[in-house]
Amino acid sequence: MQCIVLFGIQGSGKGTQAKRLSEALGYSHINIGDLLRDHVARNTKLGHKVQDIISSGALVDDHVIFDLLESILHEHVDGIIFDGFPRTVAQADYLVHHFEVQEVLFLELSEEEAIKRISSRRVCPQCAANYNILTRKPRLEGVCDVCGTELEMRADDTPEAVHKRFEQFFEQTHQLIDYFEDLGMLYKVNASRSEQEIFADISKHLSNKGF
Repeated sequence: MQCIVLFGIQGSGKGTQAKRLSEALGYSHINIGDLLRDHVARNTKLGHKVQDIISSGALVDDHVIFDLLESILHEHVDGIIFDGFPRTVAQADYLVHHFEVQEVLFLELSEEEAIKRISSRRVCPQCAANYNILTRKPRLEGVCDVCGTELEMRADDTPEAVHKRFEQFFEQTHQLIDYFEDLGMLYKVNASRSEQEIFADISKHLSNKGF
C-alpha cells in the first residue's frame, strides 16, 4: 500500500498538513496518537494499557503500535498519510517493509517555537475538535464552536509531558532524519511559516515528484 509520511517535533503542524494532504490526494489520514487517545477515551483494553504511558509523554511500545496498525488497515484505501508514525528506527523498518513509501516530509521547527504552539493548543473533550488560542481561536473564548463544550488542554500537553516528548524526539525520532536521508526519501520543510505557506511548499514538492 502506498503512503506518505509526515514527522517532526510536537507542535510542528503535522496533523494540520496531513489532513490537508489527505483531502487533496484522497488518501486516508492515520494519526497514531489520535487512535491511541480514542482507545483511552473508550476505555478499551488497549486504552487502559497505554493511558499512563501517553499521559507521561513516553512512547508506546513498538509491538503495540504494529498491532494497532494491522487492526485498522484496509486494502481498499487509495493510500495513507502517516502523521507522527514512525517514531523509532524499528517502526521505520516496519514501515518500509510493509508499505510503499512514496515520500517522507520532515517538518523542521525550533524547540522554542514548538513549546509556544503546544501550550496554546486546546481540544474539545466531547467532539475532539482542535483549536489554538493564538492562531485558531474558537468564536467564544474557551468554548467549542461545534458542540458548545468547554475546551481543555490535552493531558499530554502539560509542561512535564511536553518536556518528556521532546527528550524522546531528540533521543529516538530524530534518528529518522538520517534513516530516511540514507534511503533518499527525505524532504525537509520549514515549519516556522504559516499553514498556507507550508502546504504550498509541500504541494509544489509533491507536484515536482509527479503527484
